[in-house]
Amino acid sequence: METCDVALNIFAKPYQTALAILSLLANCQNQIGTIWLQFEPAGSRFDSTSPYAIAYYLNEVIKFPCVVFQPKDWFDCAVAEPSRLLRDEAYRLGLRFEYAMEHSQSRLLFLMHNDVLILKNLLTPMMAEMGEAFAIGPLGQCWNCPASSASLMQTSLQRPACRPEAYAKTQLSYAELCQLYKASDAVGQFKRSYSDGLATLGDQPWPLPECRINEWACLLDLKKTRPLTMPEGAALPLGAYAQCGSHTLDIGVAWFRAMHAHGLHAKHFATAGWLEHWVGTGHKSRLRYTQAEEHAKALLQRFFPHYLLWLNKQSQFSNLPVR
Repeated sequence: METCDVALNIFAKPYQTALAILSLLANCQNQIGTIWLQFEPAGSRFDSTSPYAIAYYLNEVIKFPCVVFQPKDWFDCAVAEPSRLLRDEAYRLGLRFEYAMEHSQSRLLFLMHNDVLILKNLLTPMMAEMGEAFAIGPLGQCWNCPASSASLMQTSLQRPACRPEAYAKTQLSYAELCQLYKASDAVGQFKRSYSDGLATLGDQPWPLPECRINEWACLLDLKKTRPLTMPEGAALPLGAYAQCGSHTLDIGVAWFRAMHAHGLHAKHFATAGWLEHWVGTGHKSRLRYTQAEEHAKALLQRFFPHYLLWLNKQSQFSNLPVR
C-alpha cells in the first residue's frame, strides 16, 4: 500500500500543533511515511510551552519518523523575489512547507495546517480519489471571489456561479474577468479586488485570482509538480506569495496557476466532516490565541491525555522564551 509523507509549517500554537499531529496519527497512521515539521524562526510571545515539544515526542517517545527543519529567513506575508528564490537556497527554504517539498522521497505529500483536528481517516479516500490530478483537497478561496456569486455572475456575464467541484467550467477570458471585477467593485461585495492588477494575468486569466488548493489539508503529487517548480522548474513554489497590482496573491495561487499552464488539473475534496479547522487564531490577538490554545489543550486532555501527562513532566519545554 502506498503511503504519503506529511508536512506542517509551524508558527507557535504548541497545543494546537500537538492536537493536529496526534489526531492525524490516530486516524491515518498506516497511510503516513514521514512527518516533516518546518518551524518558523519566530514565535508567539503568548506561549508558555515550547512548540518543539511535539517534535521531541514524535522522535524520542513514540519513535515515529519525523524530520525537523527551521529556516533562517521568515517571510511572514511578504512577497518572494523570484530571481532570489532560484539562486539562494537558504532564502527559498524559508517558504512554508518548502523543505519537505524539496526533500521528501515520497511521491505523495500531504500538507496540513497546525490548527486542525482530524476527525477520521481522510488520507485513504484522498489517495483513492486523486487519480491523475496533481493535487486534491478543498479548492478555492471562494469567499473572496466574485465568480462564486450567482447574482454577480448572472448580471455581469450571464453565466452560472463557479463552484470548487466544477472550477474548470469557469474559464473566463481576460475581458470577462475585468468585467466581473468591475461589477464586484461597484457593489463592494468582496474583500479583495484585483482590478488594478488584472493586466498581469492577461495572458492567463484562468484559473481565477482566488483559485488554489487550500493548504490546510491537501494531497500533492510531487512526481508531477516538482519538475515544474523552483528550483527544478520555473514555477513559484507553493509557499510563495506573489504580487498582483497593489494586492498580494495568497500562497499557492501562483503555483496553482503555473501547474494549470502546464496542462495539469486538480480535484476538489470537501473536508467538512473530516476535520475541524480553527481560522483566525493568529499571534496578534492574545485573547483569540489563548482561547484557541486552551480549547486545543482541553481536546488533548480528552483524546490524548498520555501526551499531556508526558508533557507535564518535561520541564525543558515549559516557560521557555520564544523569539
